[in-house]
Amino acid sequence: MRALAGPATQLEDRRPVLLLVLDGIRPDVMRAAVRAGDAPSFAALAEHGEAVWDCASVFPSITPAATAAIATGRPPAGSGIVGHAWYDRREGEMVIYGAKTETVLAGGPIRVFHNHVWRMNRDDLLAPTIFETLHRGGVEGACVHFPIRRGPYEHPVRMRAVEGYLLGGRFLGRSVEGPKEYYLGDLFYTRRTGVNGFKGSGGLHRSIGINDEYAAAVGERLLEEGAEPFTLIYFFQGDQIAHREGLAAQRRYVSRLDGYAARLFAAAGGLGSLLERYAVLVVSDHGHDPLLPRRGYVDLSSGLSGFRLSLGPRAALGPSADAVAVPNGRAALLYLREPALAGAAAAAALGRRGVDVAAWREGGWFFARRDGREVSFRPGGALRDPLGGRWELRGDPGALDLRVFGDAILYGDYPDALERLRGCLQSPRSGDVVLSAAPGYSFGEVSGAFHAASDHGSLHASDSEVFALASGVRAPRRITEVAPSVVEHFAGAAVGRGL
Repeated sequence: MRALAGPATQLEDRRPVLLLVLDGIRPDVMRAAVRAGDAPSFAALAEHGEAVWDCASVFPSITPAATAAIATGRPPAGSGIVGHAWYDRREGEMVIYGAKTETVLAGGPIRVFHNHVWRMNRDDLLAPTIFETLHRGGVEGACVHFPIRRGPYEHPVRMRAVEGYLLGGRFLGRSVEGPKEYYLGDLFYTRRTGVNGFKGSGGLHRSIGINDEYAAAVGERLLEEGAEPFTLIYFFQGDQIAHREGLAAQRRYVSRLDGYAARLFAAAGGLGSLLERYAVLVVSDHGHDPLLPRRGYVDLSSGLSGFRLSLGPRAALGPSADAVAVPNGRAALLYLREPALAGAAAAAALGRRGVDVAAWREGGWFFARRDGREVSFRPGGALRDPLGGRWELRGDPGALDLRVFGDAILYGDYPDALERLRGCLQSPRSGDVVLSAAPGYSFGEVSGAFHAASDHGSLHASDSEVFALASGVRAPRRITEVAPSVVEHFAGAAVGRGL
């Protein structure tokens, strides 16, 4: 990410920025709540600013990859974070950042905890975060619960149970690096706010404070004090509710999220005062797709025709395995012992019920296959898409539901598909073939567990379209434009695409 354009003395007149990230809230769910009067705070923000209802996530549209894209301005190939699990070829082992309880237990709770809290930010994140970029320009940040938070300040572990494990454990560190102020429930907090522990919004019976109520309470305190010029607050429980109970339950939860937003706005003096004093941006990171009851699981355990497949938390390439499959919700990553067989593996995968799109890379070209159709593409051609990308196409554009009119490309059911596939397949961590599930289907997780009601991760619009509500800051059209928009606000000059 580029540094800020001017010295800190020129940034003092810039309004501070409040960024709220609402995990997994579909744009149609938010829009329905706004229209019905069930989300008056978000409605007021949309009325006073700009609302984008067809912003695009990354692929895979899975939380670690999407939150990394928001924090760095890079797609998975640039951020290095490709999903909630991936296969490390160099180490010959699975890396799991965490998801369902079954997956955490199968992967080893301490190791998964280490991967999520320490490794993901410290070792695997390849691009600078917005906190690091702003700090270099003299702008400090505060972060509540957001998983991608690497920054220049050290924050010690605060929770006694973890402190005790540190005495003899080999995975967990004594501190993490983050922005000037960092809060993650009872585990990390820069200073006491009165909301930690069982007397506040924490304690073991409240997920050690890692919940939306805690985020709102800490956010109120930060806004009352005007603590830092950039504040990022993350609300994730709307995603969990959709996984368990479906979109109707998520729709009801949006009213609670609106209540949290109202509390934050009030802490800054009310909406009018907030919009005078702050630039405000509210975004979601991915959508959700309802799963078919009793038959929405794509079970890869029976293998792919012509390939000996290894799955599970201890999957590995070797003499008895030609491929490793890593489910990531409604996406799956295939790692081949012979990468030249990517096309054959894609064809084999597409023979399975519930597999919609298979994509891979050969040289400088990217390939996608669906419903017997195949298209290949690469950047830099004469065709232009709605977001300004230029592409060269070969084959059948219908493979990705593309429509070509003269020199213009229009997207259908797979928004921003070309850029999103390129932003995934360029990373060796994404494997040799990536799969996207059909609507209603999920590959589940590396443990074999899967969500009951709804899931996400695919290339399809249901998972991939998100929203952005903005006032005083440029509204993004992709989640990879969130960080550039904030940096641009403080710098006073456009920082461009591809930070």
